Amino acid sequence: MQDHEIALSDDSRSIKIYLQFYQTTMVRLKHRYILFEILYPPSSQPSTREQKAKFAEFSNSPKEALLHLHAPSPSSVSLRSILSLLKRVISDHYGEHGAGTIGSLIIVKYFSNKTSTGIIRCSRNNFQLVVAALGLIDKIDNQKVVMRSVHVSGTIRKCEDFSIRRAKSLMAYLGKDDELERGLDEFISMFKTGNGEDDEA
Repeated sequence: MQDHEIALSDDSRSIKIYLQFYQTTMVRLKHRYILFEILYPPSSQPSTREQKAKFAEFSNSPKEALLHLHAPSPSSVSLRSILSLLKRVISDHYGEHGAGTIGSLIIVKYFSNKTSTGIIRCSRNNFQLVVAALGLIDKIDNQKVVMRSVHVSGTIRKCEDFSIRRAKSLMAYLGKDDELERGLDEFISMFKTGNGEDDEA
């Protein structure tokens, strides 16, 4: 074939033409980055004294409700456990085909336990199914949760910038909170250690 003949040629210009042809015909996998958060609502039917107290505080004001919803996640919630749970939900609801085509391309890039916020990378073709799967998760470690997809972006940098702006806005609304401030600092520091290799539209 002609491209093989060009590749075998000793002429450097011919080799360069072949490489350019090869690069333009390659199919580049497009990604989407999903900013998500884990919310911790109180029990709608509190039975213990602790549950009743949390429900009463939750009902006091919108700020109290937000503080309770945006509670830190326990140490058992990690990149690996979130990925495992998400893949299991995809397998349960989309079957083996979904687990193979969608689940194999999912990566949890970041997660902060203090802010209960993270970023997932997935295929652009399947991001809507991943968003739907996140919404199907309602329990982690036997604790009632809401997995909320907050933002979807074509580059990880835009997703990071949005998450930082959103976290700062939330903190400004809730007022000074040492735990939230530490969580925000931790979340921002995770982005600074990234190498940016996935910043592709």
